[in-house]
Amino acid sequence: MSKFLGLDLGGTNIKVAVIEKTSNAWTVINEEDVPTQAEKGPAHVVSRLAEIAAKKQQEFSDLSGVGVAVPGLFNADGTIELFPNLPGAWRGFQALEPIRSATNLPTAIINDARAFTLGEAIMGAALGKKVVACLVIGTGVGGGVVIDGKIQLGANGAAGEIAHQIIKFDGPMCGCGAQGCAEPLTNSAAIAKLAGTKTAEEAYQNAVAGDEKALAAFKEVAYWIAITLTNIMVVLAPDTIIIGGGVAQSGDILLNEIRAAMHERAHLYDVSEINIVPATLGFYAGSIGAGLYGAITAGAQLSLISTT
Repeated sequence: MSKFLGLDLGGTNIKVAVIEKTSNAWTVINEEDVPTQAEKGPAHVVSRLAEIAAKKQQEFSDLSGVGVAVPGLFNADGTIELFPNLPGAWRGFQALEPIRSATNLPTAIINDARAFTLGEAIMGAALGKKVVACLVIGTGVGGGVVIDGKIQLGANGAAGEIAHQIIKFDGPMCGCGAQGCAEPLTNSAAIAKLAGTKTAEEAYQNAVAGDEKALAAFKEVAYWIAITLTNIMVVLAPDTIIIGGGVAQSGDILLNEIRAAMHERAHLYDVSEINIVPATLGFYAGSIGAGLYGAITAGAQLSLISTT
């Protein structure tokens, strides 16, 4: 029975998952996390990823592929273009080959939000759904689209950046260089600023306690998310829209506001067709998705879409 390794590179931790497909179901058979040690620079971090991959290959002799989820942009050959939240000179650094060489297995890199989306679509909140869109809300806001069990990467490999729709022409500048993207209007910093708190978590606690300013903050952010997702509904008509990330997992306040705002705006669709759900895979969602992408790279059949 073939197994696949997923590594999810974060600023603080590298999350690790080993998955396998038995009968007609994917299962997770191993999970762990180790410190990234990002402050030691790109060469150290990539070497650390390669060492983990080699160790897991020794532990699981039938490992057949490796996927690596990374927090940024990269070229087709695994050369890094932009890692905005990791220190060091990452631009131009070759990250793929050292990991591949450590195992001599099919190995591929995928954006972490796309990996998160793939994991939730195949093994999580949207299992069995045909068209899935996902928004991952935290310090940044990532996204992804899965259709018929396949992650949609587009012609240049970078499709799925749902939060970089321009939804407010005179809005704040985004880290991507554009003005008015959804990301700076919907991320954790936006919530905290509107609520007058240091963190989005504190804003959530205040909202639970009935603080009007915090409740208004979640309502405004939900308004911008609803515009973003209504655009996605018009283009893709997804069966399921998944909301993930630290902010989204804090409770129903944000999700309920998003649902209410979309019910007001998505006029082409019946309310019953707007299915917004929280992510379910938790801390290891990105590494699970990376493992699934490793399986794709190794030629495994991924789709578990129901035909009934």
